[in-house]
Amino acid sequence: MVTGRPHARPNARPVRPARPLRVLMPTGMARIAKQSGIGAAIRHQEQAVRSLGHEVVRSPLRPFDVIHLNTPFPDTLLLSWWARLRRRPVLMWAHSTEEDFRDSFTGANRIAPLFRRWIALLYRRGDAVITPTPYSRSLVSQPKYGIRTRIHVLSNGVDTSFFRPDASARGRLRDSLGLPGESRVVMSVGIQMVRKGILDWVQVARSMPEVHFVWYGHTDPRLITKDVEAAIASAPVNCLFPGYVGAEVLRDAYAGADAFCFLTKEETEGIVLLEALACGAPVLLRDIPIYRDWLPDGEVTHMVPGNDPSFPTTVKERLGALLDGELPDLTAAGRAAAQEVDLGRVAERLAGIYEAEGVIRRS
Repeated sequence: MVTGRPHARPNARPVRPARPLRVLMPTGMARIAKQSGIGAAIRHQEQAVRSLGHEVVRSPLRPFDVIHLNTPFPDTLLLSWWARLRRRPVLMWAHSTEEDFRDSFTGANRIAPLFRRWIALLYRRGDAVITPTPYSRSLVSQPKYGIRTRIHVLSNGVDTSFFRPDASARGRLRDSLGLPGESRVVMSVGIQMVRKGILDWVQVARSMPEVHFVWYGHTDPRLITKDVEAAIASAPVNCLFPGYVGAEVLRDAYAGADAFCFLTKEETEGIVLLEALACGAPVLLRDIPIYRDWLPDGEVTHMVPGNDPSFPTTVKERLGALLDGELPDLTAAGRAAAQEVDLGRVAERLAGIYEAEGVIRRS
């Protein structure tokens, strides 16, 4: 999931439609997801669309040639119906799965099967489905989703020209947090939910009082589960929660932290992980299927296996070794992995999807 400004590869064949496409990316209820990963994915799509020379249209009442639908909200169903009525192709992004809905908000596990039926209904409304990784495609390809149209894999992308290593960020990060210059800082980013690993993260922070743990991201207090609320309320003094911050502040955090500790239990991609890799942050992950082959342990990232009771202790040991320089420096490999899904490459692949689905044809 790349957020960089697009650039064409030297040998890429440009797609030249007779005129620029009018790509409908309606705002609607997507405003609710502005601070989430889906919100970031929508912004990346807009960059990719514009870099191809196409126009982004907001209102469904204006003329459009194709619609991008990204959210699991009710207006997505209505907008897909409207596009079909106007005989315009519907590209449906499958960001969500039943698996990553679990352990999110209050009551999520009880309604997860209903949520899966709902998103399956939405995905089946697409003329094509686009999902960010081969792993997420393996999930939505299961018979329980009932998708019969083509499923494309297209990363959400990361802007590697914006998210990049910067040695001077170390001092700015500590100044912004009011910490001494020699402080060790471990960071993470995300909505505060069990699935993101925040319970383990706070427990690890408690066991390492000499290290400052910083979690960026905001969650509506009405949606936070009781166990997460309790963990945050009782977090030790070396745990900081600055909330939602702008891209420049977040970039300094990635580039200036001593480690990015991402203990998520389930993802369809993880844009924040791509941003951290792009900034050259040393990364420690929970070993989950999506990252096992893509960002392997000891080659691109460092991983901690399992969900057993000793998991926080193992994280502490592995993180301590990473901070002490006892593990290999994999930051160059991490940066290279992020560049593979730079927004420029994502834009090229999006053009190929437009062509494959008959949205545009070569002149």
